[in-house]
Amino acid sequence: MNIGDKIMYGDEYGGILRGTLTAIGSDKDSYDDLKLVDGVFLYKSKKLKRYVPVKPKSLDSIYIEVIGFGDKQDFILPKEIISTI
Repeated sequence: MNIGDKIMYGDEYGGILRGTLTAIGSDKDSYDDLKLVDGVFLYKSKKLKRYVPVKPKSLDSIYIEVIGFGDKQDFILPKEIISTI
């Protein structure tokens, strides 16, 4: 899974929606530079000066921007992704 991929995700009512993954972000200041490479969320470590995987306990601070049907914009958590299309 990468930016630009089409995904299926669950909504708050238990329905399944489809959309295109357009961006990722985080509410943590230390994750200001994020990448998504082959399904792995990476952040730029200021200490190591390279991209390292986001720790599993911090995945809930990551959000994904998805554009769906009719250009509807949704913000979802990684755990809400069902599959790629």
